[in-house]
Amino acid sequence: MSGEGAGARVMIIGGGGRSHALGEALRASPSVAQVVFAPGTTGLEWLGYETVPVASQDLPGLVEQAMMEEYDLSVVGPNTPLVDGIVDRFEAEGLPIFGPMRAAARLEGSKAFARLLMGRLGVPTPRFAVCDTVDRAHHLAQTRAWARVFKADGIAYDKGVRVTMRADEAEQALHDVMYDNVYGLESDRIVVEERIDGVEVTVFTLCDGRHLEVLGHVLNYPRLRDGDAGPPSRGMGQVCPAPMVDDAMVADIVRRALQPVVDDLAEDGTPLRGALFVDLMLSHGAPYVIDYNVRFGDPATQTMLSAYSGDFYRVLQACRTGEGLAEAVAALTRDPRPRVSVVAVCEGYPQKMVRGARVTLDRALFDEDPDLRLYLDGVRWVEDDGLYTTGGRTVTVVAAADTVSEAAARAYAALDRGVRFDGMHVRRDIGRGYE
Repeated sequence: MSGEGAGARVMIIGGGGRSHALGEALRASPSVAQVVFAPGTTGLEWLGYETVPVASQDLPGLVEQAMMEEYDLSVVGPNTPLVDGIVDRFEAEGLPIFGPMRAAARLEGSKAFARLLMGRLGVPTPRFAVCDTVDRAHHLAQTRAWARVFKADGIAYDKGVRVTMRADEAEQALHDVMYDNVYGLESDRIVVEERIDGVEVTVFTLCDGRHLEVLGHVLNYPRLRDGDAGPPSRGMGQVCPAPMVDDAMVADIVRRALQPVVDDLAEDGTPLRGALFVDLMLSHGAPYVIDYNVRFGDPATQTMLSAYSGDFYRVLQACRTGEGLAEAVAALTRDPRPRVSVVAVCEGYPQKMVRGARVTLDRALFDEDPDLRLYLDGVRWVEDDGLYTTGGRTVTVVAAADTVSEAAARAYAALDRGVRFDGMHVRRDIGRGYE
């Protein structure tokens, strides 16, 4: 990546597949001359991107880097820096950054805050209770037939969520959520929810503090194995657009679940500027909000952004400044064809992950086909030696075609031909059953 010529210089905070997709979209923007990742990965360096050795949770270091290099925009990938207040720190120094301030980031950072807000605004969501102790949560599970989902209050990823079927599973689920969570919690509070079965979809929007622009929606495959079996993962693939979601449903979700939250945050003096996407469970055709997220999703970013071309930098700046968001989004070009993403994960994911498997990639297969995209995630590049897995999700492949079934077939064929490593696991039913 070269910084020569006129144009904006952008720092992307983070690494992995989501950040790679952001980097591709920004590098293709006519307004952008240079994209730098902090800290990025050696895999991104292998692809020719620049990185700087500043961790995504080193907020003072990131501020110093942005001040020193005078980037025209910094873009936050992961949620933890947002919840920790990175945007507040940047804005206090007059540094341009894309993402919500800490007060608005509570929408993702605190399950209790989000649930209580939804309850107050009448957002359609499963029944819930906020418990201050494990004992109280356990009591609810034993006395309320609906109390079957347990969530830690902080950013806990999948280790902070347990979905159960019966009351006798509650004790182990609560132990897993509160004591085996390796990420740490913001508090000891637990959100207990009703279990709702159905299909999981995500609606993705951008927000300038008052107005929302919908970028798209996807059907999620959150569990590890075919047929939605196995433990929850951070996403094994998606179909975009979600086949069971139409324009009327999207408009209803915006009206009932998104715009009221945006309006309330703005009226409270904590406007949300940045990405806002909502995970929903569709049960008997009715959408119920599961979670809000205030940053780009993974693999949703890879799946959806691969359909867009144009000045994505202008779109992100419009979110930040509050001016011209609708016009900037309208100026993008979107390929309307279906897309299917498939994630390849390492052996043992998501529990005891095996690292260090050598990865063989056929870059030409993806570089030469405009309807195929490859995004690197948990990959380490060793000079003069090659690529190796670092644990977790390894790569995401996205394919576009005229139908969902054709896109899925192309994605799987590309994975089978172009990506190999010992212990590699993929779901084989992404897009199955859809034309």
